Amino acid sequence: MYTVAILKANMNIEQAFEQSLIELESKEFDAIREHERVLATIWAVEAEVNNGGFDQLFYNSAGDISFYAAKAFDAIGAHNMASIAQKALDLFGPEGPPKNRDERVEILESISEKHEEYLNKLDYEFTEYPDNIKELLLTYVQSNF
Repeated sequence: MYTVAILKANMNIEQAFEQSLIELESKEFDAIREHERVLATIWAVEAEVNNGGFDQLFYNSAGDISFYAAKAFDAIGAHNMASIAQKALDLFGPEGPPKNRDERVEILESISEKHEEYLNKLDYEFTEYPDNIKELLLTYVQSNF
């Protein structure tokens, strides 16, 4: 019984992620609903940071919405992960990372050289998952979808 409940919960989360990403593909970020912005951002950040770190997130097109990372993690209650994401965002200054990829990459190249060790530390902290993101996502999805 418990296994069936876990499978259903995972399917609900995956469906909500998929719906959010479809909306993001068809509309501008600011034109989709808040809960879709939250899930699309979390999906993008997790995928990129787990694959190649914050450096990869900011370098790739997923970085176009990275400015929203801390807010998205806070929205689901993952406050530790929000704090880690905010530290990475802060490397770009008070405005955070530009939405434009070319501008972001130009800044990133100077940041990466100066702060490579710091970014690696943030990557490690993030991938240790200091918050129970699966449970937080489930609660968020159940409340918003």
